[in-house]
Amino acid sequence: MSSSSAQQDPLVGRTVGGSYTLQELIGVGGMGRVYLAEQTALGRTVAVKVIHPHLLGDEQTVARFYTEARASSRLNHPNSVSIIDFGRTDDGVLYLVMEHLKGKDLALVMHEEGPLPFDQIADALTGVLGALGEAHALGVVHRDLKPENIIVKRFRSGGDLVKVVDFGLATIASGQGGTSITSPGLVCGTPDYMSPEQGRGEAVDGRTDLYALGVVLFELLTDQLPFEDETPTKVVLRHINDPVPNPAEAAPHRDISAAFVEVTMKALAKSADDRYQSAEEMARAIRDAATAASRETPDLVQCGSCSAPNPSSMRFCGSCGARLTGVFPAVAEPPSRPVTPVRTPSFYPTRESTRPFVGREAELERLLALRAEAMSKPVWVHLSGEPGVGKTRLLEEVARRAEEAGDLVVGAGPHPSRAPVPYAAIRTLMAALLSVDESDLSRLASSDGVFAEPIMRAGVSEVVEPSGLAGFDDQGRAGAVTAALATAVKVAASSVDSGRVTLFVDSLPYTDGLTKRVLADLPRQLAGMPFFLVTAGYQSSVGMGAPEAVELVGLDAETAAAFMNRPDASDEAAQFAPHRRFLPLYLEQVEALGATLDEEAFPVRLADALAQRLDRLSLEARRVIQATSVIGESCSLEYLRRLVDPQDFSGLESVTQADLLRLDDGNLVFSHPFIRDIVEGSIPAEARRDLHTRALHLATEFEEPLEVRAEHAYRAGEPMSALMLLERMGDSALRRSDATAAILAFQRALALGRREMLETGDIMLEGAIVTFSRKLGGALERGGDVAGADGVLREALDLAGPASAERVRMLLVLGRVAARRDRRRDAVRLLGQALELAENQKDRDMEATVQVAIARVRREDGDSDGAQTAYGRAALLEKEVGATPERRTRTVVELAEVLTQQGELESALERASEARDLASKAGAPALTALALGTLGVVEHHRRNRDGASSLYHDAARSAAKAGDGPAHERWKAAARSLSSAALKAKSS
Repeated sequence: MSSSSAQQDPLVGRTVGGSYTLQELIGVGGMGRVYLAEQTALGRTVAVKVIHPHLLGDEQTVARFYTEARASSRLNHPNSVSIIDFGRTDDGVLYLVMEHLKGKDLALVMHEEGPLPFDQIADALTGVLGALGEAHALGVVHRDLKPENIIVKRFRSGGDLVKVVDFGLATIASGQGGTSITSPGLVCGTPDYMSPEQGRGEAVDGRTDLYALGVVLFELLTDQLPFEDETPTKVVLRHINDPVPNPAEAAPHRDISAAFVEVTMKALAKSADDRYQSAEEMARAIRDAATAASRETPDLVQCGSCSAPNPSSMRFCGSCGARLTGVFPAVAEPPSRPVTPVRTPSFYPTRESTRPFVGREAELERLLALRAEAMSKPVWVHLSGEPGVGKTRLLEEVARRAEEAGDLVVGAGPHPSRAPVPYAAIRTLMAALLSVDESDLSRLASSDGVFAEPIMRAGVSEVVEPSGLAGFDDQGRAGAVTAALATAVKVAASSVDSGRVTLFVDSLPYTDGLTKRVLADLPRQLAGMPFFLVTAGYQSSVGMGAPEAVELVGLDAETAAAFMNRPDASDEAAQFAPHRRFLPLYLEQVEALGATLDEEAFPVRLADALAQRLDRLSLEARRVIQATSVIGESCSLEYLRRLVDPQDFSGLESVTQADLLRLDDGNLVFSHPFIRDIVEGSIPAEARRDLHTRALHLATEFEEPLEVRAEHAYRAGEPMSALMLLERMGDSALRRSDATAAILAFQRALALGRREMLETGDIMLEGAIVTFSRKLGGALERGGDVAGADGVLREALDLAGPASAERVRMLLVLGRVAARRDRRRDAVRLLGQALELAENQKDRDMEATVQVAIARVRREDGDSDGAQTAYGRAALLEKEVGATPERRTRTVVELAEVLTQQGELESALERASEARDLASKAGAPALTALALGTLGVVEHHRRNRDGASSLYHDAARSAAKAGDGPAHERWKAAARSLSSAALKAKSS
């Protein structure tokens, strides 16, 4: 893209829809401008149509756009162009995102190649009719079908794929003609292909498209239109009034069969009732006509100059040398090569790979060296690289070597749906280490066998049923889970001769935040024992400490040729792309498509190569693989049968034979996770939403985790259920202290609310937008992104009413954010405003909450007197409003801590005792541990060391029972410190 072109078109270089970067203007039509674009999330080439601004006169027109975009994006046929997304930018630009088609329109094919063979015509038009049949069944009428809207895409392996494009002017069929972007009653379409009823401005249905296709058929057979005249109006009148010419008489040299003549004449009947009544009926007639024509007509073409017969493969007459019409150039078959299976998606091979292990010798050597270091200590290494670079294949090789050396090798990945299901990978690892089914973990959580200590049992219980730390709003039990997993590793290590366990976690970035936290802490828990942990993902930095890092890049030309088992291909690859690095998954698609590395027309992007493979699938196979992708990286056959129609299940065999999916113990598994990404991202927008809606119902029926249901609801675009589930997901994640999952949930809820308000104009959604902005701000603050939190909150602050309860909550979170950013004065000012509003509203409960926040800021500033006053006021208010014992315990404990710092030990003792009683009433062991530990600190300051030691031990036991890992370690360390001090005193 040149700088001058960017200057000429202000949209070039812009990103719309959050993911589509417009790169080049490639076409201008009556409805809009079409741009070549990149879908950055997948690295895929797409086309983006931006609607002309002059067509968008008012909000009613915008509403019509959404109606038609939804209708068009339900079309999910191999012969329809897929509309994969649509929307409106903040500045009002409406856009449609479509698959990018490389090919020629049918008008250009006819111009360049002359009249096509009859079988070629039949194949092309039955494909078009397949697309129209689906559209008509969904109530969508094209209204402007013509050769320019039929794209012919030629495969290297032979054969063509036709795609019907520009359903952008489609109308929802109804008795009144439906709605259209064009003005009601306006005749739209192309006069040369316009049906009589369309020319008269009457209501139209699918039979109008069949008439237009009849005109296309006439033109393909005869190389001319049935009606031509000086002006478009006269052409329309001829369609309405003139008899249809006989195609056989219009082109006698073509020897058009009677069967094709009959199909053409019926399709062009003046009355819609006299035409074919469905696309399926017309398709059957065309297929029958083609069969009849093949029996009647030899494979010869008559020269138009000398009438000599010639084989259809010749472009010029053998007698007079004149150019022959009706010759369709043959497509050379590529050399036949076996298509070898792509790699298994699991971290550990379930079958032996047929690919040579090449180009990774240095990385393998380093991984094995790091594994050798793990003979005496825990070692963690992270393997990174872009999708398709071969991370899993390398993991498989390391796993094989480790197992041969006597290691116990166990691995896992994210939840198949990729939803952030808490501890999904940890659950798999723990069950595998203990050689039990995941359903047996709940039994182990309640027994004293493997997990003898309470902290470990609490950890297993959290893995089985994640709930967070009872008594706290935002603390999890990840520490207890780490202790439980470390115990499982030790038990497993004792069962193998080497005494070493090797753990693999693939696709780490897609796991939940709690899993990442546990894995980061696991080497510390296993200090001093042999242990090797390998994680993998597209990110080079995992943000969890500093593991050893190994990064993979693509293969050079020589290695790529060896990978393909074609040593002769290195020269062609070097000539084609001398400095290029080839992704192994890309090379596999090259072979599957029957192409070679020196074909410049072959897609250079992995995503585009995969899209070409998907184009070759039948309608049934397409629906099978799409349904599987909506469920996730794997899908049980039971689920699939519920998602697809019975007749579509026949497509299962072809997708497994193509090795896009494989069957594994009753489950369909994608051969590579990135294939799943491309398939799901290629489903037309509304068809994708329909599939997610059905998946949501199934997930609800099968009681899938909340995160999976929220994922489906969000992608289904069902605003109310999605907002509700996303809010529950975010709130639950915060209770477990998983800020990452909470941020994802609230970001999605906020985006969905904004989009829905933009599309519908429903101002009632403003309240939801404010709430989700506040919750997102709070999640970002807890996740450490305080600058992001501040931006989100300030953007939404003006939407909250000046004296509303929601504004108080917003100011409260803003105050916390300012404190985290070390802007104490701003924090005090914001919290002061919140306090004033709460007092004016006589909201004592909120006033107490703000007082606690103020007390914490004062305490961090070293203002213990101010903190004591604020805590005291908060404690009184909480008692007045009848706050929960859990909440009161936390406030009184913090007050006791401040009193201790001030040296007011008797008052601190009184408050700490009060906190113990409140915690006992709440029945929350974690709060009891906090209160007991605080009492121990007070007694320690009062020089009652025996009493303090006893309280520390009691606090540690209570924390272990609750699963509060950090508190358990803290109070155990405090008790040990006192014991050591006592021993030193005694010895001295």
